[in-house]
Amino acid sequence: MKSIIKSLIVCALVGSGVAHAQQDIHFSQFYSAPTLINPATTGVFNGNIRGMVNYRSQWKSVSEPFTTITAAADARLFEKKDGGFLGLGAAFYNDKAGTSNLTTGNYALSIAYAFQLDKDVYLSLGVQPGLITKSIDPSGLYYGTQFNGLSYDNGIASGENSAAANFKAFDVNAGAYLLYRIDNYSAFYGGLSASHLTRPNISFLGSTDKMLMKYTFHAGAELALKGTNMVILPNTLMKFQGPNRIINIGADFKYVMQQQSHFTGFVNELSAGFGAYYRVGDALWGTLQFNWTGLTVAFSYDLNLSGLSVASNGLGGMEMMIMYRHGIGNGKGKSTRFL
Repeated sequence: MKSIIKSLIVCALVGSGVAHAQQDIHFSQFYSAPTLINPATTGVFNGNIRGMVNYRSQWKSVSEPFTTITAAADARLFEKKDGGFLGLGAAFYNDKAGTSNLTTGNYALSIAYAFQLDKDVYLSLGVQPGLITKSIDPSGLYYGTQFNGLSYDNGIASGENSAAANFKAFDVNAGAYLLYRIDNYSAFYGGLSASHLTRPNISFLGSTDKMLMKYTFHAGAELALKGTNMVILPNTLMKFQGPNRIINIGADFKYVMQQQSHFTGFVNELSAGFGAYYRVGDALWGTLQFNWTGLTVAFSYDLNLSGLSVASNGLGGMEMMIMYRHGIGNGKGKSTRFL
């Protein structure tokens, strides 16, 4: 009976997704995938070159796992005497959802330019053209018409179109990002972005089903506790896409064993930390993070608090992130550090 209930829930999820969801992927460690959230963050980081990989797996206890993997790289280029610079980057993600093999791919380029408004204040504007791909193979799905009163029977015709389908569409995202560093140890940031400005058609049926635009607000801070080696990193994110919304809030706590150098281009901080976050009406999760001379490794795990907790046994998603940042040159004369 439990397996039947789980199958019904999965079918309901797939059905609701086709009907109106159109919800983009999301990561619990949202602050660790900045260029996927806001193209204006391209190039705005400590160092000159940055590369990262994010992986997420969820709903393993309900059906086939929903898995998401992303990779991104960006760089800061052509720094000018007035403090401005160009950020260039590229990113992709691949998301596979459950037994329907609903697969979404996104391949994008990011271009941003940061203006130094004051000694420690930067405003960056960015745009991100890209290609969206989607495919589906519903042959492995179960339907209510295939329930014979005791169990599902694949021999019973579903009455549904089970043919595989795919498409490609051009897409554009844009955003703005503001960073204010109080001193060498504390800073605030905030950003706004709008996604799917071209409203690409994502229908598998040959009809018109334009993708919903998505609006994202994200903000955070780096707050060093004076007289200690502790740093508090509060973060929040709000996404709105049609009837869907995501609101995340929480903080990480970092213990710094070796400070980042202010005089070289190398990111040589040595630190470790943990955090706790809440996604409104959905999940609670904890994080662990370790930083060593430009290499960052982080893990998180969600506990499901939504109505699906009955089927998922309270289990949610596991995430892992690996990031590397590297500095080029001596970096002298640059007074502003980034995050």
